[in-house]
Amino acid sequence: MNSINPLSSHLRDSRIPQYCTSHFINEEHSNKHSRLPHIHDNFLELFYVYSGKGRYMVDSQFYDIQEGDIIICNAGILHGENPADTRHVRSYSIGISNVALLCLPDNCLCDEETTPVISCGMLSEHIGSIFRLIHLLSSDEKNLGETCNCLSQSLLLLTYEMLLSRSRNLSIRARTTASATADRIRRYLDVYYREPLTLPSIASALHISEYYLAHVFKDEFGVPPMQYVMKRRIGEAQGLLMDTSIPIGDIADHLGFSSICHLNTMFNKYVGIPPGKYRQSMREMKE
Repeated sequence: MNSINPLSSHLRDSRIPQYCTSHFINEEHSNKHSRLPHIHDNFLELFYVYSGKGRYMVDSQFYDIQEGDIIICNAGILHGENPADTRHVRSYSIGISNVALLCLPDNCLCDEETTPVISCGMLSEHIGSIFRLIHLLSSDEKNLGETCNCLSQSLLLLTYEMLLSRSRNLSIRARTTASATADRIRRYLDVYYREPLTLPSIASALHISEYYLAHVFKDEFGVPPMQYVMKRRIGEAQGLLMDTSIPIGDIADHLGFSSICHLNTMFNKYVGIPPGKYRQSMREMKE
């Protein structure tokens, strides 16, 4: 008997989404060590609040999140937490690649005008169980990888159907001249954050004054440009520590830190724990 993938009516080019990664963060770790803003270039992330509440940033917009919420983090979109916010969140996240939905860019589940936070309501307990099951099975990906694929595809379809059924909560952003300039600065920083940037070099590249650059950016995003750059570097370092075995010294070089000591100092400042201990704690939670 031929089976039909239920996602097929939503997909382009007969491409089938693929599970690629899973993470679990307990409440204690969440409270102590924020997940700084970062970008996934090659997959989208579904972030599920298993318990607790907090705030989460997607595409430079902050959202209040609580138990039973799914946060959609499209590929190429900045997302993460603000270290200054209080967090008490137990969460699961699933990375899914090869997503090609009709009328959307690759590895995207919603457009930029759609609020990326979905309340699962009465389905929360069941959806949370799927996230948890995928994470548990991922520890034996060699034998259970196809099961992780199937469950991730079901989760993706369910999230997409909930998104389609929601007829409200669209957020269309009015862009003023100042906010448009701030967004242009942010896009530049997101491309060149690994380079040896300075305020004068950024201002020169964008043909605006240093004073205006610093003022308009902080007004829009709440942090100075150079602090934003550092948080981007730390956020990407967290991802490499979580998902790879790349030596910490190589991570420091790759992300533009002047030395491994510089990375250690900044990582400890923003995350509250050295890179090596962070990597170890993430491995322990995956076991």
